[in-house]
Amino acid sequence: MKSNKNTLLKGLKYEVIALPLLLISPILISIGFKAIKHQQNYWWLILGILLAITAIIVGFLGIKIILNALFDKQ
Repeated sequence: MKSNKNTLLKGLKYEVIALPLLLISPILISIGFKAIKHQQNYWWLILGILLAITAIIVGFLGIKIILNALFDKQ
């Protein structure tokens, strides 16, 4: 089974980018909910939600690129 190494590395790079976003975004969301209770500050919550959406999109793109590298029809 032959795979395109450059494309596979590109997909793995996307997954490495998505991993810290997946770890940081729930923390920011919980900080955001606490900030709403105390100060009526929505910036942390908005930032956490945007990072979570970005992590999901980058993760799916990475999986798609990895699958295209593994199952390439050449």
